[in-house]
Amino acid sequence: MESLLSFGLTLIFLAESFYEVRLYLFLQFVAQHHPQVASRQRLQRILRIERAWNWLSWVFILALIILPNHYSILLISILTLTETVIVRQMVQLKQKLKL
Repeated sequence: MESLLSFGLTLIFLAESFYEVRLYLFLQFVAQHHPQVASRQRLQRILRIERAWNWLSWVFILALIILPNHYSILLISILTLTETVIVRQMVQLKQKLKL
């Protein structure tokens, strides 16, 4: 049961990661090509959070590989939850920009 949950959370994390990259590229494009929108504080904050989370998620992924298996459910849960929150903020910002 634990391995099934871990597998499911890993699939969710991977799907969210691909969607997050697409959102990040879109928001980065908006920040570069629309200066009036790029000056918005929320856009800059979310892009900063995304860059920091990108590095931190790699630390968690490396910890998943190095640490014993009984930590895997905790780490993948943290990864998936944080990824979900960040993607949600990015989607809300995209909808608010209406581009």
